Amino acid sequence: MNVSARSLVCVFSLLAGTYLGPIECRAADASFSEQYTALTKRILLQGIELERFSLNYRKEAAKPPRFRTLRYLGAQEGAASCLLAFEIGAMKQFDNGRRDLLTLNKGRLANALDTALTGSIIGASSSTFELSSNVVRSFRNKHRGYDSRTANKFVASHLKEVDQLLAQRAALVDEYKSDPAYPRAVAEGKVLQQMRNSFVNEYSHFNIDTNRFLALQNSFFALNTAYNTLGAIGAGLGKRGLTQPEANGPSNILFIISGAIASSTPTLSYLTGKFAEYRSKRALARELGSAVNFEPDAFANACADLRNAGSSNSGSLIPTLPQTERFALYSESSTRFQKQLDNETSIVRRIDKIALGNSLAGPAIGGLLMTQGILGTYGYYHYGTSRIPRLKKEFDQLYKGTVVGTVGAGMNVVCNAAFLLGTLAYEHKLAKEKRLPAQLITERLGYLDEVEKTVKAM
Repeated sequence: MNVSARSLVCVFSLLAGTYLGPIECRAADASFSEQYTALTKRILLQGIELERFSLNYRKEAAKPPRFRTLRYLGAQEGAASCLLAFEIGAMKQFDNGRRDLLTLNKGRLANALDTALTGSIIGASSSTFELSSNVVRSFRNKHRGYDSRTANKFVASHLKEVDQLLAQRAALVDEYKSDPAYPRAVAEGKVLQQMRNSFVNEYSHFNIDTNRFLALQNSFFALNTAYNTLGAIGAGLGKRGLTQPEANGPSNILFIISGAIASSTPTLSYLTGKFAEYRSKRALARELGSAVNFEPDAFANACADLRNAGSSNSGSLIPTLPQTERFALYSESSTRFQKQLDNETSIVRRIDKIALGNSLAGPAIGGLLMTQGILGTYGYYHYGTSRIPRLKKEFDQLYKGTVVGTVGAGMNVVCNAAFLLGTLAYEHKLAKEKRLPAQLITERLGYLDEVEKTVKAM
């Protein structure tokens, strides 16, 4: 506290008829300064703890298993290659059948169906494994306190304490409205309030984004499992149909359903993610009381006001206020740094979504496979008979279906390979430049440790 503030305390004591003398005034002075410093430090340290928790929450909750990209897309590429091999082999035999039934080789057709069965099993097993991995990770995160519900309660409890400290600090500052340092203390209070809002905004963004993406990802894995499982059953029935023709109808119907699932997977996964986003927003509003409208420009203006207030007078209610201002400036830059982090994360996740089939290629491929099932179903129920001319027409429909299916399977193979190589190359580039989301978060956590030391030294 400066000389004017000390004089003010003495004046107040004189007005109250209880002049304390210079020693007592200095004691009151020291008491106020200690309270002011202690409250400010506690607010900042609580903010650092919230910031640290928010970063760790994101780092752990959305952390992908090691080698997932290579493992999953590699398995999906294998499944797609098996499907393409089936389409090519079956197309040859169906072409023979529509020309001359005697040239159809049932053994080779059975082998082609076995290849399709194998590929579908690989695809279903891969998605089931990744879905199970996410479930196990969610249980582990819950045990560590990084599940959404526990995290919300943690943040809510700490925000309540921060709000109480802010209220105590404001009440303390209001007792010294006539002091020259009062404007600076008020300006600092606004910065602290904006920092509080920025912490809530960052956590809310992390929480909502993480829940949305995990829901989208898990729904994709579940739908992909269903698509491949139905494809495997359909291939098995198709093989049985070589000796029991009545199985060919249900086999092609299953191909229609599996193709429809593949075609609608991106849309259904997106809607699942949006629903999870809606639920997360409601849960946060219920836990935190209300949504926080944080504006980076308002934070920047508050920091500017604090700098201007500091230069307008030499007094200060807290001797180490420049360190507090330094922390405020860090928080301002942190907002911009956060935008960079979100941008990098969104890029990586966008590549993941494309690689997982959440793109225009997914509906196109699924639609082609569904068309193949429709042609096969039409051929069986419209032409299916023991009469040779009609059997040739049925094989003609099956042949046309495999032509369409070959295009779809070929697209799937090419897209999977391109997405796999593109994703690995991009992640390698980010890792080399130390711009992976996990790397950026780790860097920010390290900087928080440095800022914490600075604040504790106040």
